[in-house]
Amino acid sequence: MFAEAFDLEGLTLQQLRYFNAVAAGETFADAAALIGISQSALSQGVARLEQVTGTRLLERDGRRRRITDAGELVAEYARRVLGESEMLATQLDERRRGRSGRLRVGMIDAAALYLFTDAIAGFRDDSPDVELSIAVDGSAELEQRLADFRDDIVIVVGPPARGVTTHLLAEPMHLYGPDDAGEDFALYPAGSRTRAAIDRGLAAADVTARVIAESGNPAVLRELCRLTGSHTVLPEAVAATSGPLARLEDDIAQRDIYAVTREHTAATPLVADFISRLTA
Repeated sequence: MFAEAFDLEGLTLQQLRYFNAVAAGETFADAAALIGISQSALSQGVARLEQVTGTRLLERDGRRRRITDAGELVAEYARRVLGESEMLATQLDERRRGRSGRLRVGMIDAAALYLFTDAIAGFRDDSPDVELSIAVDGSAELEQRLADFRDDIVIVVGPPARGVTTHLLAEPMHLYGPDDAGEDFALYPAGSRTRAAIDRGLAAADVTARVIAESGNPAVLRELCRLTGSHTVLPEAVAATSGPLARLEDDIAQRDIYAVTREHTAATPLVADFISRLTA
């Protein structure tokens, strides 16, 4: 039985770390292996957390354990607190060690392919002791990575749904393809922010598009345009490579690129330096 009243003063980071592993792992064995402790120690830690929170966090589902609704709340809290704690440790370490530490960056493919290659390379060269990791994904997925504390900063197509934003640039996109392509188009995926900007631009230009191919990779779109004999809308830096495409119309659309960091979290010196290079 759990007490009707409970006191969270007994809550510890260790308990939260244990339960976070349970939430992330398929079994107690997986969770224990994830953080390098025994299953009995993990069970005791979770049991203590249930006592502190005054509620059952796990329940039996056959031979497995399922997280309860209350457990989902605690798991979300654990991710947030552990992420903030890791951020604090990073900030203290950076203050103690200067230019060393870790920076996790998420970015759309265009940022890695051509938009900010010089800035990223410059940061790497000037900060050789920084552990820099880069993940490439779509804008919405990157913002979720940021919210989940998997990245410290993300570079996305705007408008961002959340976070502290820094506008980096407005990227023009042009209409390419053969004159006889008719209404056939190869475009970014429906539902993406880049596609939304393109759809608005095509509508404003009174261009009817019959989409016959989609890809989130601009280099793939360039080749699809060639293979299918269709039109496409791309940034010049992509369309001009590997045998330039014929440009039919300038500035058919524009997409805004932003750097985004988490709300209510002070930017570390590494994050601030990285953003300054992107905006230089």
